[in-house]
Amino acid sequence: MRIEWIKTHHQALAPFNRFKEKAHTKATKLFANRKGALYIHIPFCVGRCRFCILYREYPNMPYEHFVSALIREMRKYRSFQPEVVYFGGGTPTLLPTTELGRILDSIEKRGEIKEITIETTVSEFDEKKAEELASLGINRISFGVQSFNNKKREILGRRSPESEVIEKLKLARKHFEIVSIDLLYDLPYGNTLQEDVKKAVELNIDGLSIYPLVYNTTMQSYPHPNIEENEQNFLEAYDYLKEHGYKHISINHFSNGKDKFLYSEYFTHLDKPLLGIGPGAGGHIKNYETFHPPRIRRYIMDPYRVNVFSMPEEVFCGIRVIASMLKGNVKILPGNFAASLQVALNREWVGLRGKNLMLLPKGLFWANTLIYLMSLDFLRSYVFH
Repeated sequence: MRIEWIKTHHQALAPFNRFKEKAHTKATKLFANRKGALYIHIPFCVGRCRFCILYREYPNMPYEHFVSALIREMRKYRSFQPEVVYFGGGTPTLLPTTELGRILDSIEKRGEIKEITIETTVSEFDEKKAEELASLGINRISFGVQSFNNKKREILGRRSPESEVIEKLKLARKHFEIVSIDLLYDLPYGNTLQEDVKKAVELNIDGLSIYPLVYNTTMQSYPHPNIEENEQNFLEAYDYLKEHGYKHISINHFSNGKDKFLYSEYFTHLDKPLLGIGPGAGGHIKNYETFHPPRIRRYIMDPYRVNVFSMPEEVFCGIRVIASMLKGNVKILPGNFAASLQVALNREWVGLRGKNLMLLPKGLFWANTLIYLMSLDFLRSYVFH
């Protein structure tokens, strides 16, 4: 039986969307006096990477107007205490450091923040930016590398050559406690994942997030590897990382032991609050999800527009158990998931260790597919219960 390869956790959990309803509860009330992760979305981007499927906007207004709107919104959540902060985008480092400082100054006194991450691109990073970001207390930086290979970078629309990528990663190594990169496979005309992983290890990169490319209209026009080849390439990269001391810690992320990637725990443990701020930002708390409408100009005019959705408690319990599979190790009752777990056992995606279900190397490749099958299993039992 051929099974569809599900590439993202959003697609994997999509069967639950039909149970989400618009809620009349205010987000400010839900997050009041809670601790958790703070995600700040900076959608500005000057590049037009041909593979990108994310929401982004070209900066065509004063940055300070946008930051002032962010701070206005954040003031509504004064009692929320961030444990980790994540600047995502877009390209957050397009913001002048003074503006990033304004944002951090507005949250710095609320509890002890363990990790502050900022995403960046190679082309938007230099010595001056590194020094300024580090001076703000940002201790983790994540680069969208995708591939070191110049031909692949050109196809993907990345502007910097391999030599500059390596130079900038070495620069980041001097200034930040943790340096992480994103790598892609299922690339046009074949993968370079093994070579990319080797270069990352040679550069002593602390964390690697390894994703299959989600094909948009532009990328779909190219030939790309079949599933079997992608699986083989992923497993070869996994073996190399394991041989060099890296371990899978969450979702698609591998660490050399230094990178704890604390922010990712708020995706694998859905009972941990995640507050999203900014246009296009999402969040969750208990059985509620929040989503900010996109469009920067509209956000500047009214930064308080947040859509809140809820789902039944029983459904949330199911999605919480399933999402925890992204951690790779979960205690689970097989009753609601008998069919999907049987598929996973037969195909060597999972193994049993006592009462724990462990994702095996093949299971890391097929993790989102397994989550999708588990979602269908659970919802069948829920609907016909």
